[in-house]
Amino acid sequence: MDAVQQQTNSSSNIDSAKCQKLKRFVIVGLLITIGILSWHFYEYFQSKPLPKTPDDVLTLSKNLYAEETEVSPYLYKVNIQGKTTPGAHDDRAPKNLFELHQDLLARDANSTTALLMRLFDNYELDVAVQEHPTPEHVQEQHDFLRAVMGTRVMKLTMRFLVSKDIVSVEYDDQLRLLQELWFTPISKARGIWGSSSFEHVFMAETQDQKVLGLHNWLYFADQEQRGNVDYKGWLSHKEMGKHNQMVLGMRHTFHNINKPVNGFFVGTSPELDMALFTACFLTTEEKEPCNIQLGHVSVSIFSAGWILNGTRRLITAYPDGL
Repeated sequence: MDAVQQQTNSSSNIDSAKCQKLKRFVIVGLLITIGILSWHFYEYFQSKPLPKTPDDVLTLSKNLYAEETEVSPYLYKVNIQGKTTPGAHDDRAPKNLFELHQDLLARDANSTTALLMRLFDNYELDVAVQEHPTPEHVQEQHDFLRAVMGTRVMKLTMRFLVSKDIVSVEYDDQLRLLQELWFTPISKARGIWGSSSFEHVFMAETQDQKVLGLHNWLYFADQEQRGNVDYKGWLSHKEMGKHNQMVLGMRHTFHNINKPVNGFFVGTSPELDMALFTACFLTTEEKEPCNIQLGHVSVSIFSAGWILNGTRRLITAYPDGL
């Protein structure tokens, strides 16, 4: 009987081991299948033909917004709170304007959003202070631009600019265009090269106790977290149609300096903002409004530039008429 019992136990152990092995095989197979399907979906999305090249910026903006198929996963909540006016001095918004998913930002280190935010501590705030970019800062700048160039939003924008004979079809020429347009040093203070259009639009600057720029929602959110921005209430807001996406006009302070009127797109990707501002500046007459449409919202973009070494350079761009 003991021998029979031992044989039975042995058979049971073998069956159990086979069962566990089969379970592992099935689980591994399912994971591989999911991985393959996910990759094919990603490949399809990335490689599917871009829309027909638009004839104008308005049509381009509609197509670009359609390419933003998902809302920003990094933006948890927008607290617009109370309405205010440019001349008010009270605080109609005791809470922060933005709440972010910080864990996602840390995990998605190679997203255009995370790469943009890595640049936020690379620059001097005061335009009267000379910039001294380090090799690390330059590399982070290149990483961000190359990531933006890899998006469908920027690829469609570059095709549009090629059709307007503004840039060639060569990747290096297109990358150089963005580099020169957004990161060329600009002097706003007695010959001191302490500014650029990127700093002005995607970040912020100060000059003689005035706040310049600050037209990007991610920088605003970052500075709120650091305690440098105090949102005071909204002046206008227009919903685009997707969760947490809008064009927002507001009043706020930055480093305790009042900015009575400011505005930016909320919840949009860095590549969409850069694409829209780039296309509007390069295809619209100086200081003329550039009409665009993002979902339900029709708005105009104002852009302006300077002539530097015989070339027109961007100095500012933002949603106008808020």
